[in-house]
Amino acid sequence: MTWQQLEKRIRSEIQPGHRGILKCRGNDRRSIIANNGNEISIRTGVKTDNAKSVTYEMIKYAYDIITCGKIFDSTYYQNRYSKEYRDGQCRYSIVGGILVEMGEAERIPSGTNSCLYRKNLPDNNAGGPSINRSAKE
Repeated sequence: MTWQQLEKRIRSEIQPGHRGILKCRGNDRRSIIANNGNEISIRTGVKTDNAKSVTYEMIKYAYDIITCGKIFDSTYYQNRYSKEYRDGQCRYSIVGGILVEMGEAERIPSGTNSCLYRKNLPDNNAGGPSINRSAKE
């Protein structure tokens, strides 16, 4: 799938009322508040109305990383979007979670509250490459 095809799907499928974006732990989802075609807002608070937004540029950045066969971890995100990461580390897993939701990435648990993302390929369930990098949400 090309980025243009994926972007079109994200615009139409990742909308309020959707089942939500999987958190890094893999046992809970974040509600989608809005998708204006430039950024997606996600509820981050369980008992509050706190929300964070990610841009389509951030999603494309992660997509480009996994498409060339690399593992997308929080280091990539921190290096490119350091201010946004400091403001809300959950943005990393929102970006990865959107790619998982679209079927383009696989979430790889990497500790209690950590995960990595790689391209979702048919043979990923057969073991895949060894993962040695840590990523904190």
